[in-house]
Amino acid sequence: MGKRIAIEVEHSGIACLKMIDREGRNIFTDDFIQDFIRAMDEIENKHKPKVMILQGLEDVFCGGAEKKGLLDLCDGKVVVKDLLLSERVLNTNFPVIAAIEGHAVGGGLVLALCCDIVIIARESRYGAVFMNMGFTPGMGCTTLLPYIMGPFIANEMMFTGKRFRGSELEEKGTNINYILPRKEVIPKARDIALQISEKNVKSLYLLKYVLSAEKKKLLIDARVQEDMMHRISFGFPETKNTIEEFYAD
Repeated sequence: MGKRIAIEVEHSGIACLKMIDREGRNIFTDDFIQDFIRAMDEIENKHKPKVMILQGLEDVFCGGAEKKGLLDLCDGKVVVKDLLLSERVLNTNFPVIAAIEGHAVGGGLVLALCCDIVIIARESRYGAVFMNMGFTPGMGCTTLLPYIMGPFIANEMMFTGKRFRGSELEEKGTNINYILPRKEVIPKARDIALQISEKNVKSLYLLKYVLSAEKKKLLIDARVQEDMMHRISFGFPETKNTIEEFYAD
C-alpha cells in the first residue's frame, strides 16, 4: 500500500484509512483500487474496529476515474471496475465516516456517499462530473446521489457536471451531516468516531447491518441501469474524444 494508502488503528477501536497518493491525486488506477481493497480487508479482518474514518489529502479527497482506464473502456479492452470500491465500503461490518477536506468529484464523490456519515468542507468543490467526460454516471451515482442530495440537486449535478462548493450545497440543503470550514472536518470526524467507539461493538455491527441495507439495495438497482448506460455511452465515438479533451484541460 505504502505511497497510496495508509492505515492507522487506535486501541479505542477507531481505524483511519487515509488515501495519500499525492502524485496521482487519489485517482482510481488499478493499483490504487487493489491497495484500497486490501487495506479495507486488513482493517476489517485483522483489526476489527468499531468505526473507521475515510480520509483523503487536504486539498483532494479523491479524484475518481483514471484517464487510461476510461479510454480502455471506450476501446472495449476492460470492463467497469468502479463498483468494487462502492461495494467494499458499503459492506463493512462497522460504520464509516467520510472526512472530506478536499475536492471530491465523480467516483471520488460517490465513494464518500457510500459511507454512513459524511462531512464536507465549505471551501472545497464536489461534483458528479461524469457527463463532462461524455459518459453516464457510475459507481451507484444515479441512486446514491439523489438519496443524499435530494433528487433535484442530484439531477442538476449529474446533468450539468457542475462542481458545487460545500457552501453552495449548504445553502441548498442536503442530507449531508456536516458542512464545515476545512480545518474543522477532521476534528469533527474524530469527535463522532470517539462517541461511536464508546458503544458495544456487537450492537454497532448489528446496527450497521440494518442501516446499510437501503443503500445496498440502491447500489443493486444502480448496477443494472448504470451497466446498461455504460455499455452504450462508452461505445459512442465522440466519448473518447471528450475524455481526451477533459483531461487536457
